[in-house]
Amino acid sequence: MSASGNPSISNAPVTDVVAAVVREWEEITASPGELEAFGRAMANMVKDLDLSPSEVRALATKGSSAKELPCLLDALGISIRALAEKDPMLLNDLRRTCAMCEHKRECNDDIVAGTLLQSYQRYCLNVDSLRALQHDANFAAES
Repeated sequence: MSASGNPSISNAPVTDVVAAVVREWEEITASPGELEAFGRAMANMVKDLDLSPSEVRALATKGSSAKELPCLLDALGISIRALAEKDPMLLNDLRRTCAMCEHKRECNDDIVAGTLLQSYQRYCLNVDSLRALQHDANFAAES
């Protein structure tokens, strides 16, 4: 099995693909040869997506949620649609970083309180990329 073999997976964010493969791995009841082939496919996918072993473990144990990212992009005036169209790899990197973040609770509290824009710089690992996107008119959200 490979991520490119399934059209719905090939267009999914990196974190979703890894989570789907990990779920599939956990559910597999196959012969040793099939498990070996699956392991090779997983290794190739991880290599193609440029994930480190620690990133794969973190994504597998934490899940693949980057649900805070759209809220942050919106608050910053960055169009997620423009980002997906013009730089999908950057969007995948932002999602992957968000999915592995250790500050989910703080971020969610700031979203609920309406203080995300004032607070995210203290803990967000995507802050440098987000600052650059804010200053690039190609990614400005429509008013």
